[in-house]
Amino acid sequence: MLALLNFTHFVSSAGYTAVFVLSVLQSCCVPTSSEITLGFAGYLAYKHQLNLAAVIAAGAGGELVGAYIAWFVGRYGGRTFVDRYGRYVLLTHKDLDRAEAWYSRHETWGVLFSRLVPVIRNFVAVPAGVAEVPLLRFGILTAIGSLIWDGAMAGIGYGVGGSYDKVMKGFSYAGYLIAVLAVAAIALAVWHRWQSFRVASAEEQL
Repeated sequence: MLALLNFTHFVSSAGYTAVFVLSVLQSCCVPTSSEITLGFAGYLAYKHQLNLAAVIAAGAGGELVGAYIAWFVGRYGGRTFVDRYGRYVLLTHKDLDRAEAWYSRHETWGVLFSRLVPVIRNFVAVPAGVAEVPLLRFGILTAIGSLIWDGAMAGIGYGVGGSYDKVMKGFSYAGYLIAVLAVAAIALAVWHRWQSFRVASAEEQL
């Protein structure tokens, strides 16, 4: 459980399995960060500890599995799921409304476009299930969008690898600094998400 809270440590220790698991969770509306997960995995690929193509495949595969889980939740649970369990993943009706509005504006291509937009990409599978988007089309568009997004995130991590080494050269405790920064970033993201959840929940009760 502690490993899941420290994405970089989890990815360092479990490699492709960690990328896959975190991607599944992210696509199931659990507040994880594909930017951190894939970016750091891309950096490890630069260090020859992982393979870049395999990292992207693991990320996209995990997101596809998670998206299908969320699709079925939306199809058979809908807003009842948000009422009962949304607070556990900081998901509100407002989040669902935003994702539904995005999908309705873009119609056929909404699933693909949604996978390329931060935050919205986490939640769009649930309203897609509510709207009963055909599973085959949903899967194909989700896979394409996830490959593009995860490829970009991992590519950025891979691309800045050399610069990262130059900046951190000479710091014997660089690994500890990375861990502290990563945990701080995760804590800030969860805190911001919690604040948004509280505001949205309060508005829904009015």
